[in-house]
Amino acid sequence: MIEGVCGSVRTSALGFGCGSVMGRVGRSASLRAMGVAWDSGITLFDTARSYGFGEAEAVLGEFLQGKRDRAVVATKYGIPAQRQSSAKRMVVGAVRAAFKVPGVRGLVRGKGTKSATFGAFSVVGLRESVETSLRELRTDYVDILFLHEATEAVLRDAELIGVLDGLVRSGKVLRVGLYAGADVVDVAIESAPRTIGAAQFGADPFSRVVSGFAARNHREMLLVGNHPFGSEERMGRFAAVLGSGGQDESVPSELREKLREGGDQVMLEALLGIGLKAAGLHTLVFSMMRREHLVANVRAVEKCRFSGAELKLIQDKLLRLF
Repeated sequence: MIEGVCGSVRTSALGFGCGSVMGRVGRSASLRAMGVAWDSGITLFDTARSYGFGEAEAVLGEFLQGKRDRAVVATKYGIPAQRQSSAKRMVVGAVRAAFKVPGVRGLVRGKGTKSATFGAFSVVGLRESVETSLRELRTDYVDILFLHEATEAVLRDAELIGVLDGLVRSGKVLRVGLYAGADVVDVAIESAPRTIGAAQFGADPFSRVVSGFAARNHREMLLVGNHPFGSEERMGRFAAVLGSGGQDESVPSELREKLREGGDQVMLEALLGIGLKAAGLHTLVFSMMRREHLVANVRAVEKCRFSGAELKLIQDKLLRLF
Protein backbone atom coordinates (compact mmCIF):
# COMPACT_ATOMS: atom_id res chain seq x y z
CA MET A 1 0.00 0.00 0.00
CA ILE A 2 1.24 3.48 -0.91
CA GLU A 3 2.14 5.63 2.09
CA GLY A 4 0.88 9.03 3.10
CA VAL A 5 3.66 10.97 4.79
CA CYS A 6 3.30 14.12 6.89
CA GLY A 7 6.30 15.08 8.97
CA SER A 8 6.90 12.26 11.43
CA VAL A 9 3.59 10.54 10.61
CA ARG A 10 3.75 7.73 8.06
CA THR A 11 0.50 5.98 7.30
CA SER A 12 -1.17 4.06 4.52
CA ALA A 13 -2.84 6.18 1.84
CA LEU A 14 -6.13 4.48 2.67
CA GLY A 15 -7.47 4.17 6.20
CA PHE A 16 -9.98 1.71 7.62
CA GLY A 17 -12.97 3.57 9.02
CA CYS A 18 -14.62 1.87 12.00
CA GLY A 19 -17.94 3.71 11.86
CA SER A 20 -19.84 0.49 11.05
CA VAL A 21 -18.08 -1.67 13.65
CA MET A 22 -20.55 -3.01 16.27
CA GLY A 23 -23.27 -0.95 14.63
CA ARG A 24 -24.25 -2.20 11.19
CA VAL A 25 -21.53 -4.88 11.34
CA GLY A 26 -20.98 -7.31 14.20
CA ARG A 27 -17.77 -8.35 15.96
CA SER A 28 -16.78 -11.38 13.87
CA ALA A 29 -17.41 -9.69 10.52
CA SER A 30 -15.59 -6.56 11.72
CA LEU A 31 -12.52 -8.55 12.75
CA ARG A 32 -12.48 -10.32 9.38
CA ALA A 33 -12.69 -7.00 7.52
CA MET A 34 -9.87 -5.54 9.64
CA GLY A 35 -7.77 -8.59 8.79
CA VAL A 36 -8.32 -8.13 5.07
CA ALA A 37 -7.39 -4.45 5.39
CA TRP A 38 -4.22 -5.26 7.33
CA ASP A 39 -3.16 -7.96 4.86
CA SER A 40 -3.70 -5.42 2.06
CA GLY A 41 -1.23 -3.00 3.64
CA ILE A 42 -3.67 -0.67 5.40
CA THR A 43 -2.15 0.52 8.67
CA LEU A 44 -4.42 3.44 9.65
CA PHE A 45 -7.49 2.53 11.69
CA ASP A 46 -9.91 5.33 12.54
CA THR A 47 -12.45 4.90 15.34
CA ALA A 48 -14.26 6.97 17.99
CA ARG A 49 -15.68 6.65 21.48
CA SER A 50 -19.16 6.92 20.02
CA TYR A 51 -18.78 4.29 17.29
CA GLY A 52 -20.63 1.02 17.72
CA PHE A 53 -22.51 2.23 20.83
CA GLY A 54 -19.13 2.56 22.56
CA GLU A 55 -17.96 -0.94 21.58
CA ALA A 56 -15.96 -0.30 18.38
CA GLU A 57 -12.74 0.66 20.16
CA ALA A 58 -12.69 -2.63 22.07
CA VAL A 59 -13.01 -4.65 18.86
CA LEU A 60 -10.20 -2.66 17.25
CA GLY A 61 -8.08 -3.12 20.37
CA GLU A 62 -8.64 -6.86 20.17
CA PHE A 63 -7.60 -6.93 16.52
CA LEU A 64 -4.44 -4.89 17.05
CA GLN A 65 -2.94 -7.21 19.65
CA GLY A 66 0.56 -8.03 18.38
CA LYS A 67 0.28 -5.35 15.67
CA ARG A 68 0.03 -2.12 17.66
CA ASP A 69 3.58 -0.94 16.97
CA ARG A 70 2.96 -1.17 13.21
CA ALA A 71 -0.43 0.53 13.22
CA VAL A 72 -1.59 4.16 13.27
CA VAL A 73 -4.61 4.44 15.55
CA ALA A 74 -6.93 7.43 15.52
CA THR A 75 -9.86 7.89 17.87
CA LYS A 76 -12.13 10.80 18.77
CA TYR A 77 -13.54 12.68 21.74
CA GLY A 78 -16.57 14.95 21.76
CA ILE A 79 -19.60 12.75 21.04
CA PRO A 80 -20.41 10.33 23.88
CA ALA A 81 -21.29 6.71 23.27
CA GLN A 82 -24.99 5.88 23.37
CA ARG A 83 -25.35 2.66 25.33
CA GLN A 84 -27.93 0.13 24.18
CA SER A 85 -30.71 -1.41 26.19
CA SER A 86 -31.40 -5.13 25.76
CA ALA A 87 -34.29 -4.31 23.44
CA LYS A 88 -32.10 -2.09 21.27
CA ARG A 89 -29.45 -4.82 21.06
CA MET A 90 -32.07 -7.12 19.59
CA VAL A 91 -33.06 -4.49 17.03
CA VAL A 92 -29.44 -3.88 16.01
CA GLY A 93 -28.95 -7.62 15.53
CA ALA A 94 -32.02 -7.77 13.30
CA VAL A 95 -30.74 -4.85 11.21
CA ARG A 96 -27.35 -6.54 10.78
CA ALA A 97 -29.10 -9.66 9.54
CA ALA A 98 -31.22 -7.59 7.15
CA PHE A 99 -28.13 -6.09 5.57
CA LYS A 100 -27.09 -9.58 4.48
CA VAL A 101 -30.27 -10.09 2.46
CA PRO A 102 -29.93 -9.06 -1.24
CA GLY A 103 -31.94 -5.94 -2.01
CA VAL A 104 -32.58 -5.04 1.62
CA ARG A 105 -29.52 -2.87 2.28
CA GLY A 106 -30.77 0.10 0.28
CA LEU A 107 -34.18 -0.08 1.93
CA VAL A 108 -32.68 -0.12 5.41
CA ARG A 109 -30.26 2.72 4.70
CA GLY A 110 -32.85 5.10 3.33
CA LYS A 111 -32.11 8.39 1.58
CA GLY A 112 -32.63 11.00 4.25
CA THR A 113 -30.13 13.76 4.95
CA LYS A 114 -28.05 13.70 8.11
CA SER A 115 -28.83 16.44 10.61
CA ALA A 116 -25.96 18.55 11.93
CA THR A 117 -24.21 17.25 15.04
CA PHE A 118 -21.65 19.15 17.10
CA GLY A 119 -19.28 17.78 19.70
CA ALA A 120 -19.38 18.80 23.36
CA PHE A 121 -15.95 19.38 24.90
CA SER A 122 -14.88 19.78 28.52
CA VAL A 123 -11.63 19.26 30.40
CA VAL A 124 -13.10 16.57 32.65
CA GLY A 125 -14.79 14.83 29.75
CA LEU A 126 -11.59 14.90 27.70
CA ARG A 127 -9.51 13.23 30.39
CA GLU A 128 -12.13 10.57 31.06
CA SER A 129 -12.64 9.86 27.36
CA VAL A 130 -8.92 9.44 26.65
CA GLU A 131 -8.46 7.06 29.58
CA THR A 132 -11.46 5.01 28.43
CA SER A 133 -10.17 4.92 24.86
CA LEU A 134 -6.74 3.74 25.97
CA ARG A 135 -8.29 0.99 28.07
CA GLU A 136 -10.66 -0.17 25.32
CA LEU A 137 -7.95 -0.05 22.65
CA ARG A 138 -5.54 -1.96 24.92
CA THR A 139 -2.78 0.55 24.34
CA ASP A 140 -0.93 3.24 26.27
CA TYR A 141 -1.11 5.86 23.52
CA VAL A 142 -3.13 6.88 20.45
CA ASP A 143 -1.42 8.27 17.38
CA ILE A 144 -4.15 10.83 16.69
CA LEU A 145 -6.94 12.16 18.93
CA PHE A 146 -9.56 14.04 16.92
CA LEU A 147 -12.00 16.47 18.52
CA HIS A 148 -15.21 14.97 17.15
CA GLU A 149 -17.46 17.34 15.16
CA ALA A 150 -15.54 20.38 16.37
CA THR A 151 -16.56 23.99 15.82
CA GLU A 152 -14.31 27.06 15.67
CA ALA A 153 -14.93 27.59 19.39
CA VAL A 154 -12.46 24.85 20.36
CA LEU A 155 -9.65 26.82 18.72
CA ARG A 156 -10.23 29.56 21.30
CA ASP A 157 -10.69 27.30 24.34
CA ALA A 158 -7.37 27.87 26.10
CA GLU A 159 -8.15 25.50 28.98
CA LEU A 160 -9.02 22.63 26.65
CA ILE A 161 -5.95 23.28 24.48
CA GLY A 162 -3.80 23.29 27.62
CA VAL A 163 -5.03 19.85 28.64
CA LEU A 164 -4.49 18.55 25.11
CA ASP A 165 -0.91 19.87 25.28
CA GLY A 166 -0.47 17.97 28.52
CA LEU A 167 -1.72 14.73 26.94
CA VAL A 168 0.81 15.16 24.14
CA ARG A 169 3.64 15.82 26.60
CA SER A 170 2.65 12.71 28.58
CA GLY A 171 2.87 10.56 25.46
CA LYS A 172 -0.75 9.38 25.71
CA VAL A 173 -1.60 11.30 22.51
CA LEU A 174 0.96 11.77 19.75
CA ARG A 175 -1.00 14.26 17.66
CA VAL A 176 -4.23 16.23 18.18
CA GLY A 177 -6.62 16.91 15.34
CA LEU A 178 -10.00 18.33 14.39
CA TYR A 179 -12.76 16.19 12.92
CA ALA A 180 -14.85 18.96 11.45
CA GLY A 181 -16.51 20.54 8.47
CA ALA A 182 -14.35 22.03 5.73
CA ASP A 183 -15.29 25.55 6.87
CA VAL A 184 -13.81 24.94 10.32
CA VAL A 185 -10.69 23.27 8.90
CA ASP A 186 -10.30 26.24 6.53
CA VAL A 187 -9.94 28.52 9.55
CA ALA A 188 -7.76 26.06 11.49
CA ILE A 189 -5.16 25.76 8.73
CA GLU A 190 -4.46 29.46 9.12
CA SER A 191 -4.99 30.12 12.82
CA ALA A 192 -5.25 26.96 14.94
CA PRO A 193 -2.99 26.67 18.00
CA ARG A 194 0.18 24.67 17.35
CA THR A 195 -1.41 21.87 19.37
CA ILE A 196 -3.67 21.07 16.42
CA GLY A 197 -1.60 18.98 14.03
CA ALA A 198 -4.24 17.08 12.04
CA ALA A 199 -7.62 17.58 10.43
CA GLN A 200 -10.25 15.18 9.16
CA PHE A 201 -13.02 16.41 6.87
CA GLY A 202 -15.24 15.40 3.98
CA ALA A 203 -13.18 14.73 0.82
CA ASP A 204 -15.65 16.35 -1.57
CA PRO A 205 -14.02 16.44 -5.05
CA PHE A 206 -16.30 19.35 -6.01
CA SER A 207 -15.18 21.56 -3.11
CA ARG A 208 -12.89 24.47 -3.94
CA VAL A 209 -12.17 24.87 -0.24
CA VAL A 210 -10.94 21.27 0.17
CA SER A 211 -8.94 21.45 -3.06
CA GLY A 212 -6.96 24.36 -1.62
CA PHE A 213 -6.01 22.87 1.75
CA ALA A 214 -2.72 21.26 0.71
CA ALA A 215 -1.33 24.43 -0.87
CA ARG A 216 -2.01 26.38 2.35
CA ASN A 217 -0.84 23.66 4.72
CA HIS A 218 2.42 25.32 5.75
CA ARG A 219 2.10 23.95 9.30
CA GLU A 220 2.23 20.34 8.07
CA MET A 221 -1.13 19.33 9.49
CA LEU A 222 -1.98 15.72 8.64
CA LEU A 223 -4.86 16.05 6.15
CA VAL A 224 -7.32 13.16 6.35
CA GLY A 225 -10.24 13.06 3.93
CA ASN A 226 -13.32 10.98 4.72
CA HIS A 227 -16.41 9.86 2.81
CA PRO A 228 -15.02 10.59 -0.69
CA PHE A 229 -18.05 8.89 -2.26
CA GLY A 230 -20.50 11.18 -0.49
CA SER A 231 -24.00 10.53 -1.83
CA GLU A 232 -25.51 8.81 -4.86
CA GLU A 233 -26.22 12.28 -6.25
CA ARG A 234 -22.55 13.30 -5.93
CA MET A 235 -21.34 10.12 -7.60
CA GLY A 236 -23.82 10.67 -10.40
CA ARG A 237 -22.40 14.13 -11.01
CA PHE A 238 -18.87 12.76 -10.86
CA ALA A 239 -19.66 10.06 -13.42
CA ALA A 240 -21.24 12.67 -15.69
CA VAL A 241 -18.09 14.80 -15.61
CA LEU A 242 -15.90 11.83 -16.46
CA GLY A 243 -18.22 10.86 -19.28
CA SER A 244 -18.22 14.35 -20.75
CA GLY A 245 -14.43 14.47 -20.49
CA GLY A 246 -14.18 11.39 -22.67
CA GLN A 247 -15.99 13.28 -25.43
CA ASP A 248 -14.38 16.69 -24.97
CA GLU A 249 -11.95 17.49 -27.82
CA SER A 250 -10.16 20.02 -25.60
CA VAL A 251 -9.07 17.16 -23.32
CA PRO A 252 -5.74 15.53 -24.30
CA SER A 253 -6.35 12.45 -26.45
CA GLU A 254 -4.61 10.03 -24.08
CA LEU A 255 -6.77 11.14 -21.18
CA ARG A 256 -9.92 10.99 -23.37
CA GLU A 257 -9.15 7.36 -24.20
CA LYS A 258 -8.78 6.46 -20.55
CA LEU A 259 -12.05 8.15 -19.65
CA ARG A 260 -13.86 6.38 -22.48
CA GLU A 261 -12.99 3.02 -20.94
CA GLY A 262 -15.60 3.84 -18.31
CA GLY A 263 -16.70 1.45 -15.58
CA ASP A 264 -16.57 1.48 -11.80
CA GLN A 265 -12.80 0.96 -11.58
CA VAL A 266 -12.04 3.97 -13.78
CA MET A 267 -14.34 6.12 -11.65
CA LEU A 268 -12.77 4.75 -8.46
CA GLU A 269 -9.23 5.46 -9.65
CA ALA A 270 -10.19 8.98 -10.65
CA LEU A 271 -12.02 9.73 -7.40
CA LEU A 272 -9.37 8.40 -5.01
CA GLY A 273 -6.57 9.76 -7.19
CA ILE A 274 -8.02 13.27 -7.09
CA GLY A 275 -8.15 13.15 -3.29
CA LEU A 276 -4.62 11.82 -2.83
CA LYS A 277 -2.76 13.41 -5.75
CA ALA A 278 -4.65 16.41 -7.14
CA ALA A 279 -5.99 17.64 -3.77
CA GLY A 280 -2.85 16.47 -1.98
CA LEU A 281 -4.53 14.85 1.03
CA HIS A 282 -2.30 12.49 3.00
CA THR A 283 -4.85 9.72 3.43
CA LEU A 284 -8.50 8.85 2.78
CA VAL A 285 -10.58 7.08 5.44
CA PHE A 286 -13.86 5.29 4.86
CA SER A 287 -15.70 2.09 5.70
CA MET A 288 -14.42 -0.97 3.81
CA MET A 289 -16.28 -3.91 5.31
CA ARG A 290 -16.63 -6.02 2.15
CA ARG A 291 -13.54 -7.75 0.76
CA GLU A 292 -14.34 -7.01 -2.89
CA HIS A 293 -14.74 -3.30 -2.19
CA LEU A 294 -11.53 -3.10 -0.19
CA VAL A 295 -9.53 -4.93 -2.87
CA ALA A 296 -10.91 -2.60 -5.56
CA ASN A 297 -10.03 0.46 -3.45
CA VAL A 298 -6.46 -0.70 -2.84
CA ARG A 299 -6.01 -1.53 -6.51
CA ALA A 300 -7.34 1.91 -7.48
CA VAL A 301 -4.64 3.58 -5.39
CA GLU A 302 -1.75 1.28 -6.21
CA LYS A 303 -2.45 0.94 -9.95
CA CYS A 304 -4.11 4.22 -10.87
CA ARG A 305 -4.08 4.64 -14.64
CA PHE A 306 -4.15 8.42 -14.38
CA SER A 307 -1.03 10.54 -14.00
CA GLY A 308 -0.90 13.39 -11.52
CA ALA A 309 -1.29 15.90 -14.36
CA GLU A 310 -4.34 14.06 -15.72
CA LEU A 311 -5.97 13.96 -12.30
CA LYS A 312 -5.38 17.69 -11.98
CA LEU A 313 -7.13 18.25 -15.31
CA ILE A 314 -10.12 16.21 -14.15
CA GLN A 315 -10.20 18.13 -10.87
CA ASP A 316 -10.13 21.46 -12.69
CA LYS A 317 -13.09 20.32 -14.81
CA LEU A 318 -15.02 19.36 -11.67
CA LEU A 319 -14.38 22.71 -10.04
CA ARG A 320 -15.33 24.67 -13.19
CA LEU A 321 -18.61 22.92 -13.77
CA PHE A 322 -19.93 22.78 -10.19
